[in-house]
Amino acid sequence: MDWKVIQKEWTALVPAIMEQWPEAEEEDLLQLDGSRDALAAYLTQATGRGYDEVQEEISEWREGGVPADVRMDEVNDNLNIRASARHIGEGEDVYDDDKAFGDDDQVEAPVGRS
Repeated sequence: MDWKVIQKEWTALVPAIMEQWPEAEEEDLLQLDGSRDALAAYLTQATGRGYDEVQEEISEWREGGVPADVRMDEVNDNLNIRASARHIGEGEDVYDDDKAFGDDDQVEAPVGRS
């Protein structure tokens, strides 16, 4: 993850940070407001590990992708909707019949049964 993404999504990433570093407290992380240096200093204090070791852990954590729960955070709804538009063919109406996917309220009876 790029650090700019981390800063932008900081609030949504706090649970993932707490999962990676269980010693971290939510209130403390929220106050850091996405600062890498502040995160490293805080984790150094919270975990008792050295600053360089914590910096390395942060770098390794960043190598992973954006967690799904962050991507699906309601803050990103409009962004996700716009991104899904890329999969709609030119001239296709997004409200067209969805026979290929079925309708939740129209369940067909199995063949041979009524």
